[in-house]
Amino acid sequence: MKYLLFISILILQIQLISCKPKSKGPDKNLDTDQELAILNAAISENDKDMSLYLKRAEYFINHQKLNDALADLNIVLNSEPKNTHALLSLSKVHVMMGKPQQALEALNSINSLDPANKEAYLEKAKLYLVMKDYENCALSVEKVLELDPKTADAYYIKGVALDENNEKLKAVEAFRMAVQHDPKHYDALMQLGYSFTSSKPAMAMDYFSNAIKADSSSLEAMYNLGMLYQENEKPVLALEQYARMLKIDPENKLAIYNSGYVNLVYQKDFDKGIDFFSKAVSLDSTFADAYFNRGYSYELKGDKPKARLDYERVLKLRVNDEKAAKGLNRLDKSSGK
Repeated sequence: MKYLLFISILILQIQLISCKPKSKGPDKNLDTDQELAILNAAISENDKDMSLYLKRAEYFINHQKLNDALADLNIVLNSEPKNTHALLSLSKVHVMMGKPQQALEALNSINSLDPANKEAYLEKAKLYLVMKDYENCALSVEKVLELDPKTADAYYIKGVALDENNEKLKAVEAFRMAVQHDPKHYDALMQLGYSFTSSKPAMAMDYFSNAIKADSSSLEAMYNLGMLYQENEKPVLALEQYARMLKIDPENKLAIYNSGYVNLVYQKDFDKGIDFFSKAVSLDSTFADAYFNRGYSYELKGDKPKARLDYERVLKLRVNDEKAAKGLNRLDKSSGK
């Protein structure tokens, strides 16, 4: 089962992995430079106001300038050692620097100062989960729920921990509790969708649909929903989801390929299938499955020379590919070879 958003992000941060997507919007450097300039000017005018350093530290955290953030947080904590907001930001910086133990120390300091600080316990639960310390994870979750029994994120973390320990039914119940308290909890909705994909596809469709409502830009939820429609003989609905994906990401190879597959297999529209498969191989010249299905589409259309070329391409990419070899054999037999 997949674990999403803050859990996966946390793992990436601890492993010091950074993967930034291509920017598709306007350059915001001018806006951010202006924001930083305003903060710098404010601090120059009043360098005793620790809230300004804290705001600038948050700016640096948001822009991955961790050493700068750390410097500002140290200024705050040297002046106000009991500033729990600064300690929470410090824990974030340590996580992003791949230092979970230091992050835990900062969070423990918060709970020593403020035993009712729910956010600190929640952050500890996430960290313990990533560290596979399930006992302390459960204790932290329990503390969060004592302070606020309606905390959806706590139920989600509990569900992930249970699933990792192969307690599937309890995990599902925890994810359901998360959704009960937050009907737009994207992570929990996705987990429930995965949980029922095989056993109750109609229910999984509902969960993925609700995940899309919670995050209208989620390509993952759209793809999963499209696949469920595709595999349960709802080709028109599948194509709608893939088209929705392509509006967001026109070069999404999987959405393009699956659109071709649905047109080929379910709609029997070989020309549309060929168009989609051609787009897929233009994006990835090693996409053997797309070459095969384009070749098969050509074969069904009666264009044997183009079918042969695509089957041969597949065999160059995947030597001894059984389907491509059979395709060439069919072409040979139909040609009397």
